[in-house]
Amino acid sequence: MRPTYVRIMDALYVLCLTIAIVSVVSMTILIFVGVIMRYIFYMGAAFAEPSSIFFSVQLTLYGAAACYRARSHLRIQFFTGLLPKRVQWIPNALVTLLMATISVAMMYYGADLVQTTWFQAYPEFTYIRVGAVYSAIPGGGFILLLFIIESVFYPDAMAADEEEEVRLALEHAEEEARKLGY
Repeated sequence: MRPTYVRIMDALYVLCLTIAIVSVVSMTILIFVGVIMRYIFYMGAAFAEPSSIFFSVQLTLYGAAACYRARSHLRIQFFTGLLPKRVQWIPNALVTLLMATISVAMMYYGADLVQTTWFQAYPEFTYIRVGAVYSAIPGGGFILLLFIIESVFYPDAMAADEEEEVRLALEHAEEEARKLGY
């Protein structure tokens, strides 16, 4: 049975993925509508650009947290693998410490940025505060820190997820190969 903390992190991971997917789809639609409005109807869509900026901020910060949890972020495991087994933990611990530092900085400086820009509004959307858009910085940093804590205290849970994904991918590949007659 998975620990409660890991199950909560599973839910946060799904939330981050949902935000990222909604952001990509929304940006695609908004930019498409902006291009159509400009080049077919000869009038600009003033809402398209600021909305796309909003979604790109959300995509970047919550998507980065999801990538960390999925272990699909940029890592240079090749060099760590060249080290003797007894010292391989050192660069991994250093990366974890640096990521935790970055997430704390995101929360601290992001909260300051949100406070500074909270009373600024977009000209196209006077009801949306610039600070609300930037609230993804401390929010993404907080979720990233929670995922880092999970990787420190429950490393086996994340490894089990990877093993399960590999197993499912292999089963799917074997099934597809059988369908094709291989």
